[in-house]
Parts: sequence; C-alpha cells; structure tokens
Amino acid sequence: MSTVKGYSKPSHGLFRFIPDAWVPYAELMRLDRQSGFWAFYWHYLIGLGFAINIAPFSGDIDLRTLAVLAGYLGLWTTVFRGITCTWNDNLDQDFDRQVARCRVRPIPRGAVTTSQAHFFTAAQIAAGACILYPSGNLTLVHAGVDSVFLFVYPLLKRCTDFPQVELGFGLSYAIFLVTAMVGKDPLAPLLDPSLNLAGRVAKVVESPTAQSAACLYAAGIVWCVIFDTIYAHQDYVDDLKAGVKGLAVRLGRKGTKPALYVMTAVQVCCLVLAGRLAGFSKPYFAVSCGGDALLLTWMIWVVNLEDGASCAWAFGRGSGYVGASVSAGLFAEFWSRKYGF
Repeated sequence: MSTVKGYSKPSHGLFRFIPDAWVPYAELMRLDRQSGFWAFYWHYLIGLGFAINIAPFSGDIDLRTLAVLAGYLGLWTTVFRGITCTWNDNLDQDFDRQVARCRVRPIPRGAVTTSQAHFFTAAQIAAGACILYPSGNLTLVHAGVDSVFLFVYPLLKRCTDFPQVELGFGLSYAIFLVTAMVGKDPLAPLLDPSLNLAGRVAKVVESPTAQSAACLYAAGIVWCVIFDTIYAHQDYVDDLKAGVKGLAVRLGRKGTKPALYVMTAVQVCCLVLAGRLAGFSKPYFAVSCGGDALLLTWMIWVVNLEDGASCAWAFGRGSGYVGASVSAGLFAEFWSRKYGF
C-alpha cells in the first residue's frame, strides 16, 4: 500500500479487520471520519422527524418502526456520502496535493488511480440504487436530484465564492427524499400528469406543507453554510495559496463570525416559520428552535478560526449538538401529539 510523509493507516473500527488493499477505498468513503457522516445524517433525521409530523399525522408509527427507518437512512447515508466524497476527491485531487490536510488522501498519495476512483463511484451508485429501490421511484428521483447538487459542488470551488451554499442545497435536500419515502412528498404534485405545468407549480406553491418544507429546507441550507464555512478555515492559508474559492476565503478570519451570527438569525427564523406553517407546538419551538438558537450561537462564539482542531470540533461535535437539538424537538413534537403530553 502506497505511503507518503504524514500518512498513517487508520487503526480504529473496521480498519482493524479489512485487508490493506481495501483501506484506500474505505478512506474514499470517509469511513475513518465520522463527523462527515453526521453532517449528512442529521438532515435525514430532521427530515424523518418532519415527515412523521406533517399531515396526515403518522400516529400509527411506533418506536420500532422509527428505529428501522433511521437505520435504513443511516445505511443510505453511508453509501451516499461515499459516492459524493469519492467524486469530490477525484475532481479535487490537484488542489488536494497543495493542501496539507488533504494531500494524504488516497488519490493524491497515489493509492487509488483516477480511473479506479471513477469505477468505485459507479459501483457505489449502483449499490445506493439497490438500497433505495424498495422505497419507490419518487425516492429514486429525489436521490438523483440530490446527487446532481453534490456532484456540482466541487466544480464551484473553482469559479465562485459560494460553494457552501450549493453544498447546503444538496445536504438539506434530504428532507424531500425522506418525505417521499414515507409517502408525504410535498413536491409530488410536480409530477402529477393530470395537471398542466402551471397547475402543478400552483398546487405546490399554495400548499402550507410545501411552504413549511421549503422553510425547513432553507434552514438546513443556512446551517450547512455556517458549519462548512467554519470547516473551511482549517485550510484557510493553503486555500489562499492554491486559489481555492469559498466563503472562508471571501469573508476572511475577521469577517466570518459576524456573518455567521447574521446567518444564525436567518436560520432560526426559517425554523420558526416552518413550525408555524406546519402547525407544530411547544416541544418543537422550545427544543428545535430555542435549542438551535442557543447552541449555534454558542458554537460560533467559542470556535477559534485560527485553530484547525477547533474548526474540526465545530464541524463535528459542535454542529452535532445543533442537529441533535433540531431532531429531538421534532421527535418530541411527535410523541407529544401521539400520546397527548
């Protein structure tokens, strides 16, 4: 197995058991780095919490069913994240060789060729399609749309200062995939053959559920912009040298935190509006909205943008607190309505 200065084979989890030849591919899927998994997965849990609460209320779903759905989404998240990370690494390999944190990734260090990585991407796409196939064609359509968003993301680093926004479009889109999975897709009228295009669009735009989903989607986009901008500060100096664009470079170390506080206010407003449009009650507003506001503000306050470890903490555990709060509020809303608490 190829090695370069600064690289050491991961020795935790499944890396203790898999053959050395498989290690680079597991690294391409980021199986050695769980923070990114949660960056994807929180959006699916939030989507699940939202889907079971919107009309018609899913009062027949019990804890076991929720656990199965959460596990199913976790499997899909693992594969989907692997697809997007492999694609990203292949396209970014020239940039990665210029960034200290990234030059030990499998493709820049020579452990996987460009062709092998493309083949591995295709194999993961096939596996992902098999995983989602039982959920129906509409779910597959949403997965395809989501893939386009995330496949475009690495290209934007070359031509715009706002790639984090497009990344948010992809990560937060999970709510539409999950609502489709449980049969409550607010965008389903767009595919209704009995209506013309204007009628389809009007039916979606006029729907309070679709409006609520749009607000939740927007909140997820802004949240993603916040944590990914902080994450990008790990490579701030190297990105300046390599010519990589992004909000971290655009805002600079002095301008980032003020901008993120403004984004936090916008994100909380989107969450509140989503809850009002959906008819949610106190558990959601207290835990999801209130908890999000406090935790996100605190995370921005304490992170040190000049310390890579601090930025990594904010991206991982710090942002995880926010995702857990929003998810918990939605599930608390569900249980309170189901059991009349």
